[in-house]
Amino acid sequence: MKAKRIMKAKRIMEAKSKMKIFFLGTNGWFATRTGSTPCAAISLPGRLIVLDAGDGFQRVPALMARLGISRADIFLSHLHLDHAAGLHLLPLMRRGMRVRIFVHKGYLPALKRLVAHPYTASAAEQLAKVTLHPLRTGVSRLPYTVRMLPLDHADPCFGYRFSMEGKEIAYCTDTGPCKNFGRLAKGADLLITECTLLPGGHSMPAWPHLSPEMAARLAAGAGAARLVLTHFDAKQQDGAALRTRAQAAARKTFPRAIAAKDGMVIGI
Repeated sequence: MKAKRIMKAKRIMEAKSKMKIFFLGTNGWFATRTGSTPCAAISLPGRLIVLDAGDGFQRVPALMARLGISRADIFLSHLHLDHAAGLHLLPLMRRGMRVRIFVHKGYLPALKRLVAHPYTASAAEQLAKVTLHPLRTGVSRLPYTVRMLPLDHADPCFGYRFSMEGKEIAYCTDTGPCKNFGRLAKGADLLITECTLLPGGHSMPAWPHLSPEMAARLAAGAGAARLVLTHFDAKQQDGAALRTRAQAAARKTFPRAIAAKDGMVIGI
């Protein structure tokens, strides 16, 4: 009986410590009734890792309060407005919260212009302590390890791989197929990537993106354990049925593929 109680307690502790990923915005381009623009958040003890800041970012302050977390690290893939416009909601962050915003060093001057008048309140005016930080390509040591590499997009865009709590999480959007995608996704416990194109769609050289089949092939080729599709084109893939269709198309190649929707939470 004692052994059973110990095993039960261990399972409860593991469930409580399980890292969770919250999908707060899963549309690309613009928000619709189906979803907000890109934002996801990874919960760590005392800290939230935020992936992009589309208008799904509006849900981050309340999530932090609910989880009892006072620190957030925001990683921007690029500064297309569907990935960065949510930063005008930084005033929702409460006093005492600490927010670090990370972006490739080449984008830092533009980020400083964006988080300032006449576009929005500046970092210095926030209730929370907000700071902006440049990242170089390659590996950075924070309280966790993050690797950033350039992807293939119309404007410079960067993917990330996070090593934290014994897990490897890759985040690659917006992009077409490229070598760095494979480097970031190789052997990842979870790969989060885009699904802008319809099933059977083809990427345009001037504006690279992925279809569900392309994303699935890349995930399989990289040996990722799980795949989550996000950044669905708001014009062509607006509706739950179309996301189900994309998921089905991806699963033909990669059975552990999931089409994300706003409000979805997964454990890892």
